[in-house]
Amino acid sequence: MAKECSMSFQQRSLFQQGFQKFTPKELKQLEWGLRFTPAACSLIAAYGLYAQQPMILFAVAVLGFWAFMFPSAHPMDLVYNHMIRPLFGAVKLPANPFQRRLACLSAGMMNIIAGSLFLLEMPIAAVVVGVSLLVLQAIVIFTHFCTLSWMYEGVLRMLGKWQQPLDESEAKQLLSNGAKIVDVRSQNEFAKESLEGAINLPLEDLDHFLDEFKQGVCLLFCNSGTRSHIASEKLKSHGISDVHNLGDFNRARQILQVAN
Repeated sequence: MAKECSMSFQQRSLFQQGFQKFTPKELKQLEWGLRFTPAACSLIAAYGLYAQQPMILFAVAVLGFWAFMFPSAHPMDLVYNHMIRPLFGAVKLPANPFQRRLACLSAGMMNIIAGSLFLLEMPIAAVVVGVSLLVLQAIVIFTHFCTLSWMYEGVLRMLGKWQQPLDESEAKQLLSNGAKIVDVRSQNEFAKESLEGAINLPLEDLDHFLDEFKQGVCLLFCNSGTRSHIASEKLKSHGISDVHNLGDFNRARQILQVAN
């Protein structure tokens, strides 16, 4: 049987950054490559701070602004994809999702502030701003945890718009019309416990089951709702639209009990 499909802290952090169409296995393959760009930008910015060269900080800021406007064209991502990646046979970096681009924009703004403070002959303030940014970037480099992405998620949660599963009444209606219940957890998890009538199509093997999802409406669930969200987004990227995230295991069980 397949091993249980769980997400590490780093993979969950990448999910929080907006990489929500990738399975845990795919996120693991991206973990090292996604460190290259923030590391490269941090090194350039660190030199600019050390040398007290505002023009270098402004140049790094331009990289951040460029990345925000063009998801697939961050210069450092391009360097990695075309020069570094082939040397190691690594996975190509995908387009940057909104949360990661927003972080690039914010980093660019902080570099602008630091550079401007140098021009205003306020070097201590400039170093404080620059070092604060470097600390935040170091956290991203070593853990993939992005403070801005975390704040972004918090705001969406307050607004009730973060990873909203399918509305309960709509789910019941789809079930009454014959929608399939799909457990996207691992085979081990499914064997231990699942819901009556559910079929097991593990997230990690999703690409092998595309035809299954094309045959009618499918309602997906997992332990916490995260993997089912990833699965639904991944399937939609393949042009399969009749898939919906039912949410976590307990929510799915409650909806099924009421529907039956």
